[in-house]
Amino acid sequence: MGALVDSWLSGLKKAPFLHSSRLLLRPICVGDVAHIQSSVNDERVCNNLSYTPHPYTMEMAENWTRNVNYGMANDSCCYWAICDPKTETFIGTMGLSISREQEGCEMHYWINADHWNNGYCTEAAKRTVIHVFEDLKMHRLYITHRAGGIASKKVIAKCGFVFEGVIRESLKRLGKFEDVISYSILQNEYLAMKKNGIY
Repeated sequence: MGALVDSWLSGLKKAPFLHSSRLLLRPICVGDVAHIQSSVNDERVCNNLSYTPHPYTMEMAENWTRNVNYGMANDSCCYWAICDPKTETFIGTMGLSISREQEGCEMHYWINADHWNNGYCTEAAKRTVIHVFEDLKMHRLYITHRAGGIASKKVIAKCGFVFEGVIRESLKRLGKFEDVISYSILQNEYLAMKKNGIY
């Protein structure tokens, strides 16, 4: 399989540019693939992800990019590179799995470990919540994390997601079954948070 070329990845370009106070969420491009590979190959990041193997190779990163491009071309997902708009530093990725029929999305994200503890994940997640309800006009946004994902749990709480329940031993990772915790925001809940100044 040949090397990735931006002109082949027209689906990725469908991601709109989203701005927050410190961050830019922009379309992913070929130049990001090396950053994605090196970041996800970091065990600190990989250990927080649900299905990603380790080591995480360049071939895996390229295949992931191709799959995202295909999904975005078919409107089943949308992914962004999270960046510092001043320095263009790559910080992580933000993504949505999209079901137009169900008027719902699932949120996915990770942050390069060198940029942890700066509030970037919460800021990017909140900007994406606004996009889901204001631009995509969705009814429901949901997110899950592994039972041990304390950092992700904190981001989810800061964004106002409502706890739904524990999906018992639904994830098999590294030969062990793990519980998955589920949360969501409904459109009326988002509007109430917006009215109260949370968004």
